[in-house]
Amino acid sequence: MNFSSRNSSRFALKAFVFTIILALVPVVASANSEQVLHIFNEFDHGFPSSTLVFDPAGNLYGATAGSVFEISISGTSVQFQTLATFPRGDDAGGKLLRDSAGNLYGGTWQGGVNSCGFIYRLSPTSQAPWTETIIHEFSWDEGCGASYGLVSDAAGNLYGVTGIGGGSDEGVAYELSPNAGGSWTYKVLYQFTDTDGRPGTSLIFDSNGNLFCGTEGSVIELSPNSDGTWTESTAYAFNGTSDGFNPLGDLMFDSAGNLYLTNQASGAYLGGTALKLTPNGSGGWTSTLLHSFGARGDGYYPYGGLVADSSGNLYGNTLAGGGADGDGIVYELSPGTDGIWTETFLRLFGPTGSPKGTTPEGSLVFDSVGNLYGTTTTGGDPSCYPQAGGCGVVYRLTP
Repeated sequence: MNFSSRNSSRFALKAFVFTIILALVPVVASANSEQVLHIFNEFDHGFPSSTLVFDPAGNLYGATAGSVFEISISGTSVQFQTLATFPRGDDAGGKLLRDSAGNLYGGTWQGGVNSCGFIYRLSPTSQAPWTETIIHEFSWDEGCGASYGLVSDAAGNLYGVTGIGGGSDEGVAYELSPNAGGSWTYKVLYQFTDTDGRPGTSLIFDSNGNLFCGTEGSVIELSPNSDGTWTESTAYAFNGTSDGFNPLGDLMFDSAGNLYLTNQASGAYLGGTALKLTPNGSGGWTSTLLHSFGARGDGYYPYGGLVADSSGNLYGNTLAGGGADGDGIVYELSPGTDGIWTETFLRLFGPTGSPKGTTPEGSLVFDSVGNLYGTTTTGGDPSCYPQAGGCGVVYRLTP
């Protein structure tokens, strides 16, 4: 497949001149209170691209290009600390996984003995840095580039994907199983093929224990067998035009078993799409187009996935767009009785170098009272990587 790889420069899309404008899309500004919780600088690495994760106490955790951090909020007080650092080239992106003991799990794109990345565990201590344990170091043949989020099952096994490597050099889906002595057993569940395209999203479980992943051209389903193997099937193949293709954000299931995702390429206005996939009862899935990004004034390239509130409204962000000086938006998609979804702008980013951040990339996350939290990969402090106008921020939106 001749699609862009996940490891392409994050800043290449910003340089792309969007010249095809096909329609006007009205947008409704919504009053939201926004607060920048942290501005990254040269000492805490920066360029956060992962979805943030809460612990039960309300602390936030995330990953940057070279670190894992914690943000503690108490009233108007915000405290930031770096829990672990990696060489900048390791690229410790991807949504972190937190277990019941408070350990954090994540992966890197590069680094390790074979320069193919590694899976790490960070265990809490009374103060930073936390204790780091390397669980697995990748080689090209078994998969390479593991800076994606991880999921776990009830037995504590970890599941993830790599973006490259493996038998077809298109990445793999894998399992890591803990052993009694503290070691972990690595097993490849599936090797992605040229037909599949490389994975762009993390894995996600459905209610029946099947795993789903978005690739460049489709949504792949992996179903467990009684002998420990997994069977791969294509749940849904993108048509590449109205559907879009190349999802990069987190996938999301609702309570009815519908799967939601964003594609960052193509669509009616070439700016990506938001989709709902509904089981059709015959083993297949029916696609519903929720929104096409990229029309005049709209955001485009939705790198982050979708999150939902209790009323069924969906929230996400785009890497770019939102007006002449736009560097991304936070949006809400609200369902109508006629099946049409309405987009509302909640936050406009930009211009480049804005102290409030630019180019949001990871998915959003809700706290217990309905505030939205996210990160931007650039903006903030212009003295940190001046070419991008800053190394990113962590922000909160209060309705």
